[in-house]
Amino acid sequence: MFEFDALCREYEKLSYDQRRTMLTELADDILPALKLVANGTESFETLVMASCAADGKLSIEEYSLVKDATGLDFSFDRVAAEIKAMNVKDIQEAANTVADFLGKISADIKSEVVSFCLCICSADSRVTLKEKKFIKKLLA
Repeated sequence: MFEFDALCREYEKLSYDQRRTMLTELADDILPALKLVANGTESFETLVMASCAADGKLSIEEYSLVKDATGLDFSFDRVAAEIKAMNVKDIQEAANTVADFLGKISADIKSEVVSFCLCICSADSRVTLKEKKFIKKLLA
């Protein structure tokens, strides 16, 4: 448990540029693996949405980071409304299913998925208790 909290603190200390670089590199590794999955693009969006929704709201920092690092073009207001309306547990379960499936392909890819999600969760320089619970579930 102590190691997990220390890891979260490391992510919280990252600068915006460090997070953006990390997220871009992780996405470059994860996206080819998702091409092996039916609906791979939707699976990627599920990981992003679940990470952004982990604390129940979309922050401007999360939005900016994801948009800059992945090139996904989406409206802040539309995604914020979607997150507010969605069942967070359902999207997190879907993200966990994606992570578990990718883990069957490669433990390294699953590790990268967890890092990717943690990077998004830490975009506002903090990882809340709800976000930690989400990340821990992905690790299981």
